[in-house]
Amino acid sequence: MIKKTLLLAFCITLTGCLVTVDSDSRPIQTVWNEGDVSRLQMGISNQDWVRTSFGDPITKLSYADGSEIWKYRNRSEKDTEVGLFLVFSVDVEEERTETLSIEFTDGVVTNYWIEEDRF
Repeated sequence: MIKKTLLLAFCITLTGCLVTVDSDSRPIQTVWNEGDVSRLQMGISNQDWVRTSFGDPITKLSYADGSEIWKYRNRSEKDTEVGLFLVFSVDVEEERTETLSIEFTDGVVTNYWIEEDRF
């Protein structure tokens, strides 16, 4: 009976004791933000405006039809520390990469999209 009582008390103690102690996200490399992207206007924004706003792309892809895709990358890191009973802790790191791709036809923006990778 005492063993069952101790086991029950132990199980009750465990519930609710898994606590996120700390979680923060920090940029590693930021080239663009949502505000910059919202200013892109398809059919109006041109390559000069994009280069002035975002800088030189990390990658340029050129196609036979004359279209181009420029890629810009943001990288950030998220660090989460999880503690159990404030005795044990686990540190979980996650790297996040967002790639902004901008497609040009005849030097004018015709499309853009954002891809996200998590490692």
